[in-house]
Amino acid sequence: MTVRLASLLLASTLAACTTEVVCTTAQVTCNGQCVSPSSDPLNCGACGRACGSGESCSAGLCCQGSQCPPAVYAACFNGSAVQGATAAVTPVGAPVPVDSGPISVAWSGTSLWVANSISNTLDRMKVSPAGLAPDGSFPTVSIPVSGFFSDLEFLAEWNGLLHVSNAAVGSLVLIDPAALQPIVAEVDLGAGSFPQGIAFSGGKAYVALNGLNQVAVVDLATRKVTKTIDLSALASPGKAALPSRLLAAGSRIYVTLWNLDPSFSAPGHGLLAVIDATSDTLAPLVNPLDLGSACLDPGGLALHDDTLWVTCGFFPYTAASAADISGASFVPVALAAGAPIVGTAVPATGFAPGAITFCNGVGYVGDRFSGNVLRFDPSARKVTAQGLVCAPTSTGSSFVADVICGK
Repeated sequence: MTVRLASLLLASTLAACTTEVVCTTAQVTCNGQCVSPSSDPLNCGACGRACGSGESCSAGLCCQGSQCPPAVYAACFNGSAVQGATAAVTPVGAPVPVDSGPISVAWSGTSLWVANSISNTLDRMKVSPAGLAPDGSFPTVSIPVSGFFSDLEFLAEWNGLLHVSNAAVGSLVLIDPAALQPIVAEVDLGAGSFPQGIAFSGGKAYVALNGLNQVAVVDLATRKVTKTIDLSALASPGKAALPSRLLAAGSRIYVTLWNLDPSFSAPGHGLLAVIDATSDTLAPLVNPLDLGSACLDPGGLALHDDTLWVTCGFFPYTAASAADISGASFVPVALAAGAPIVGTAVPATGFAPGAITFCNGVGYVGDRFSGNVLRFDPSARKVTAQGLVCAPTSTGSSFVADVICGK
């Protein structure tokens, strides 16, 4: 019996010794654990290289306060500014004022462009040794306003051009950053379309038409709408699909659906639409992807390795505190197996996660309610830090409209 027990113990020990630790592409193995050397203060730049008291790890360097390079930038909608933050989500440098209502940011080369919803303008910024700064006078580009209000919603770069969804007009505006007359084209998306997110695949732009419950397919060579994909049947009974953000992965386009009633309240489960980009039709057998009761009003999505992460969190217009937020979570959707598989939601109690991006294997998420930026570890599947990056205004509101990795 003793010999047999010893053999079993030896076998289990050998099995444990040969267990493979699989890390993401941005991580390394330190003492059998996956860590991100670009941002882990205990393994900053290399295993075992710990930062000192009061220091954080940014870009693989131990630094303190204003000496740290921003790992991420946040668009502070209410404060009309862009604010940098370290990997520990501590604000670094002063907020840089931009035009009214920054809603979306995108890199074009070494320039950081900001789309401002309320002023209907684009501002160009540059990274200097002193930090982020305006590149010339603002606004850099003014997009003509038509009607009673202005409402830019999303900004994306593709093939050297900036693409802006102009919700007030119902159009996709194409900007050449290098041209003297930067507005080079405007694609009509239809009255009442209220375009939002944009994704690119195979020479086409896919634009979420929030007002029509459709996705428009735009041929970027001809700059014409070649097709619209109706998503209205994917909504729950009594709800509207309300597509918002898109992401291209492989030959598919994933689209978040708010799934709200006509008064933009009483949310159903958060949903994902899946579009086959080769045929520009809804992918068979998978639509819609139900993100579950723990996900209401999905606000953003980003890809980390083979997992699509969707942020969720609903609050009514009358919300007075974080207690009014429901269905707040991070939902993983595994894409490696071909057919997407919805995983277990990670609770985000007290927050309303929105825009999300991954920088060197670490997730950064803008909160739509509090002005915080959350640091999210996709391997541990938890929020590891939070920082008040967008300070509340006199009204008490603070919407982190977008986040983007630093350069």
